[in-house]
Amino acid sequence: MNHRATRVVSQAFLCLLGMSMWTAVAAPKAHAAQLSGTDTVEVNRHQEPKPPELQDSRIGWISGWSYGGRGILSRSGQENLDSGLGFTVFSVRRLIADLELETEIGRLIMSPKTDGLLPLGHMSMFPLRATLRVQLWRFGGAKPYAGGGIGVYLNRFDVDESVAAELATTGFATAVNVNPAFGFHGAGGVEWQRGPANFNVDVKYMVAKANVVSTLVDQLNEKVSREISSLDLGGFWLAAGIRFNF
Repeated sequence: MNHRATRVVSQAFLCLLGMSMWTAVAAPKAHAAQLSGTDTVEVNRHQEPKPPELQDSRIGWISGWSYGGRGILSRSGQENLDSGLGFTVFSVRRLIADLELETEIGRLIMSPKTDGLLPLGHMSMFPLRATLRVQLWRFGGAKPYAGGGIGVYLNRFDVDESVAAELATTGFATAVNVNPAFGFHGAGGVEWQRGPANFNVDVKYMVAKANVVSTLVDQLNEKVSREISSLDLGGFWLAAGIRFNF
């Protein structure tokens, strides 16, 4: 009797074990099939809303290129140059979420001071710059940033015609060459997004020096003299502009 009861209990245990294993295998499949029709709804339901600055905009802030232009007020070379005006065109490539690479070219025109290193005339500067910008934080449509970079500054100096004419009456001729300069700069600013446009105010502080080669020709005695000096181009650049994503 005890042996028969043991056999019944063993058979019942094996049956229960088999049912449990079948349930463990079949239940996940049934559960997955049940949820297959609601996966899309659940993902959409729990998707986080976009930040305000990303809504209703065609600008790809996560990646891509954007292009724009700025008007420039320069306060560089203050010991030898008056304030200059100019413009730059630039492109911005977003590398990661808060890091951008800005490349910039342009033209700036400055006049020398009367008691400075350069004679009367005007200097044209053509900057070629690259800047890494880091967005600090965001509030609403405003995005402050800071950064720094390097630049090459191509320069051309034109002596005023009155100076050239005065020297010519005494048998002299002169030429002034401002060599290209390599420099570093720090940058900071803020941008405001308005639909597809992005307005910005930008400040850069530049550190650079250029060699100035002054040539004086004595036409009567056929003599040429040259003088080399250093021109400090350091100072602030203030700019305001706009950029678009294409």
